[in-house]
Amino acid sequence: MKLPRFSIGPRNQTSRPRMAAAGETLEFEILCDSDGTIIFGWATRSVLYTKFEGGLSAQAGHTYATRLGTLIAQNQSISFFCDCSSLQHYDLMARSAFVRAVLSNRRKFISLTMLAWSGGISPAIQALVDTLGDPTEVLTDADAFEARLLKAAPTARRKLDPKTWVRTTPPVSRVR
Repeated sequence: MKLPRFSIGPRNQTSRPRMAAAGETLEFEILCDSDGTIIFGWATRSVLYTKFEGGLSAQAGHTYATRLGTLIAQNQSISFFCDCSSLQHYDLMARSAFVRAVLSNRRKFISLTMLAWSGGISPAIQALVDTLGDPTEVLTDADAFEARLLKAAPTARRKLDPKTWVRTTPPVSRVR
C-alpha cells in the first residue's frame, strides 16, 4: 500500500504554527447540536459577536462559555454584541455558564449590546441585564442593533453576512 505524500509548503516557513492575534481569524466559529446553533467570534480586533439560533442546550452552552472565556482572554478592551433574537429556548445551565464567563472578565467589557426578539424585553432578559450590570443595553430593533455593531466594527460587514459563514465538522478518524 502506497502512503499519501504531504506537502510541507514553502521552505521559508517556520516549523512553528503561527498564532492568530485577536480579530485576525477569518471566519466565525459555529457550534451546532440538535437544539440549535451558536455563531461567534471577532467581528474586528475588539468587537466580539455572538448569534444564537434555535435552542441552547446545557452542553452547547458550556462549550460556548469555555471558548468565549478563551476569546475574552485575548483582549483587554471588548465591545460585545449578542443577537438573541432567534433564540427560542435555553437551558439554565447554559445561561449560567455564559454569565460566569462574562462576569469573571467583566472589567474587560466596554459595552454589552444584546438584540432581543421584537416582541419586547422579557423578564428573563431583564434579569440577565440586571445580573450583567452596566453598561448593558438591550435592543429590540434589528436595524438599530446592526447599525451599532457596524459603527463599532465598520470593516466587518462581510463577516456578518451569513452567506459567508462556513460550517465545519471535525474530521472523522478511520481505523483500518
